[in-house]
Amino acid sequence: MSLKNKYAVVGVGYTPQGKVPDRTSLSFHLEATANALEDAGLKKDDLDGLIAYRHFPPCPGEPDITPQLIAQQLGLAPAYLSQDAN
Repeated sequence: MSLKNKYAVVGVGYTPQGKVPDRTSLSFHLEATANALEDAGLKKDDLDGLIAYRHFPPCPGEPDITPQLIAQQLGLAPAYLSQDAN
């Protein structure tokens, strides 16, 4: 598959760092994803792919954070979902 004449628009979503009381892992992922969309100047319907950074074991009592869960919680319907690490 050639990437010639293909484009990627990338946004970065920052969240608070360190110990942040009353926050879940999922809340950070959702905030970062929403911030990345805003940073890229995109609306939810513009998104056709979601790649979440590396999988971490869930914190006790929290759900497993997957790209599917992030997309579902934000009302996204990307055609491509992946979890990757550099």
